[in-house]
Amino acid sequence: MDIAVFSDVHGNYSALQASIDYAVGKGITNFLLLGDYVTDCPYPQKTMELIYVLRKYFTTYIIRGNREEYLLNFRKNGEGNWKKGSASGSLLYTYENLTEKDFEFFENLPTFGSFQEKGISGFEYCHGSPNNVSELLYKEKRNTKKTLSHLKSGMLIHGHTHIQGSYIYRGKKAVNPGSIGIPWYYGGKTQFCILHGTGKNWEEEYIQLEYDRKKILRDFKESGITSYAPAWAAVTMHTIRTGKDLNQTVLLRAMRLCEQERGTVRWPNIPEKYWAIALKENYIDLNGKEIPHYE
Repeated sequence: MDIAVFSDVHGNYSALQASIDYAVGKGITNFLLLGDYVTDCPYPQKTMELIYVLRKYFTTYIIRGNREEYLLNFRKNGEGNWKKGSASGSLLYTYENLTEKDFEFFENLPTFGSFQEKGISGFEYCHGSPNNVSELLYKEKRNTKKTLSHLKSGMLIHGHTHIQGSYIYRGKKAVNPGSIGIPWYYGGKTQFCILHGTGKNWEEEYIQLEYDRKKILRDFKESGITSYAPAWAAVTMHTIRTGKDLNQTVLLRAMRLCEQERGTVRWPNIPEKYWAIALKENYIDLNGKEIPHYE
């Protein structure tokens, strides 16, 4: 039995389509989806349609990520303080482009799952951790060791960190397939994994796949998401182009600049001028391209 594991799509339907095509081309009919399906990239409805197709025609195991939680909480709390601008504009753009069907789908998703099939070892799966969709499970960290120690099975499949790879602690394994939509490293190739059921055990095969990046990058301007979140869209495009993650670096720098000049900073009220400075300091232009510079 083989299972294709997809996580952290973040609205990159072009990368998701390429990953689905690859898996189906290998004869795979089982899919495990680990959350963060939308936000950050344009046209979230295109990503949702692909997920609905997978659910309809294949065996799918689907859970919720922290981005789905953000969207649901925003909706439940009376559409709070998201607004146009690089701090929260991408979230607002996504929210405005989702349908009632999408929100109902997110609402009905669990945040944790346990795979059990006769004749093969079981495993557990989640987005962040079994108890918290936003928890980060990095290798060697204390919380990761604690999480693995408390597993009922011998393996946990999780996403959220965007870092592809495995980690074993006291005989129990954590497997992260990497990110489909905002992949780190490997030159920005989309990343996922295939679990191969061999007898009573599982072996993970990590995939790094090239896809049509020009298509998704072109959509950033056509969709209007760059007007909702100029700098955030630029950082996202930069990651798609290069595989380098600078989103938190740029965010924290913009917040620091705001605090230095104004004496206080409160997300999402970070003026665009600070984002522009943070982008320039990191040699990124508004198209997500690297600005030539010399050390």
